[in-house]
Amino acid sequence: MRVGTVVAMKDTQLTIQEQATRSAWTVPYTAVEPPAAAAPGPAHEPAQPPAPRAGRNDFRCGEKVAFEDKHLNTVLGTIVRINQRIASIDPGDGTTWRVGFALLRHVVDI
Repeated sequence: MRVGTVVAMKDTQLTIQEQATRSAWTVPYTAVEPPAAAAPGPAHEPAQPPAPRAGRNDFRCGEKVAFEDKHLNTVLGTIVRINQRIASIDPGDGTTWRVGFALLRHVVDI
């Protein structure tokens, strides 16, 4: 194990300058092991437990929902069918989406 500082980052590798000898090493990201203790600095807030994921029982047909597509665009639609793992969503533009329940968010009309 060697201790060093990251001096350059590329797509698949990074360059580390070793502290003791000041020599530079180019290694893949998988070869780097981060330090076990957090760096000294301001006190970190304790981590909160993750929010429970939405499931099949949280949604009903006819509800308005939102989700992000693969291009991170928000899609709004209505649930038209509920299966065991996914819901069929109709955004109203002639397409139909099949989306997992964990990716859906409720939309409230005001």
